[in-house]
Amino acid sequence: MSISTTAISHASDPHIACLELKAQLDLNQVSTLIFYCSSSYELDALAFNINQHFPDNECVGCTTAGEFAFEGYETNTIVVVAYHDSHFAIQTTLVENLTSFDLLDAQQIMNTLKKEMAPKAIAPLDSQSFLFSLVDGLAAKEEEFLITFDSCSAGLPHFGGSAGDGLNLNKTYVFYNGKFRHSAAIIMLINTVQKFSVFSVNHVKDSLSKLVVTDADPNTRQVFEINGEPAATVYADLLGLEVNDLEHEVFSLHPVAVKIAGQYYIRSIQRVNKDFYSLSFYCAVDIGIVLNEVDLLDINAPLLKKLESIKNHLGEPHVVMGCDCFLRRLEVASKDQSLETQHIQQQYKLVGFNAYGEHINGMHLNQTFTGVYISQEHYE
Repeated sequence: MSISTTAISHASDPHIACLELKAQLDLNQVSTLIFYCSSSYELDALAFNINQHFPDNECVGCTTAGEFAFEGYETNTIVVVAYHDSHFAIQTTLVENLTSFDLLDAQQIMNTLKKEMAPKAIAPLDSQSFLFSLVDGLAAKEEEFLITFDSCSAGLPHFGGSAGDGLNLNKTYVFYNGKFRHSAAIIMLINTVQKFSVFSVNHVKDSLSKLVVTDADPNTRQVFEINGEPAATVYADLLGLEVNDLEHEVFSLHPVAVKIAGQYYIRSIQRVNKDFYSLSFYCAVDIGIVLNEVDLLDINAPLLKKLESIKNHLGEPHVVMGCDCFLRRLEVASKDQSLETQHIQQQYKLVGFNAYGEHINGMHLNQTFTGVYISQEHYE
């Protein structure tokens, strides 16, 4: 018996898409559907059809900057992954307002999740559970939310991703209780008998040069000055480009990173603000932070190495549910590495979405592949 079911639809019409998804899914013993949808859909119509076609399932999901489901990167699709109740128990909750989320809310949510999971858990709750989050990717609240929630997560491994909007950077949504919502987050507590490993990888090689942030607003994630000069001008000069040349592909190929405890963590640039020649980031960047211009490894090598290592430890994959930064996808395309990436997606059964940011154990990351490896083997 399979322990999960997946589906994908390329149909642009929400009604047809939901019909196609329903035909592909084995909904026997499935309570919760997790979906990732292109922001190109008419979201009110999609919400209506999801509610009409899957009335007996709890449906949670988000908009994306791209999707993938075993066979390579997809565009303008809906991808669904669902786990059978015989091998997984899932408890979900909604954070309605990221702006007002505080420590009391975090503790209450964690207490409620564990209390409601307890009667339906199918494995030891503290040792065989993980947390999965989906967050509005343009609310600019991921850092505060993740740090606050992590302090109450009782040490459970936690990963997730920030909802996307293609390359539009307009509005991003999560879906909960029948409708799309912004400035909100979904948290899932997933308990399973299967062996699993939550992980995150990037492909930073080393530092090429250092830049000091001398003027910034961390609340809006804008950096106004680097080394005392307009930030966009400094960054463009570093690359031998004009400010007008700065776009998503450039940001993906020439990232900057902070170094924390010996590890580099990319802080991806979102856009240039021509009025101030400032740079907006996907992560908060404060005054005094040292940004490293970094050299990159082959993008596929660290991911493949990590997946091989987990396989050697846990056995063959059943599925790897992942949040893959959309800037990694742009890099794969610009370097013509789609076939190599697709081979990894097929070999390790990767399913998920391209995110505006990734979450791992209380940290908000950029330009990573972050996910959970679920083995075909289970604990005795």
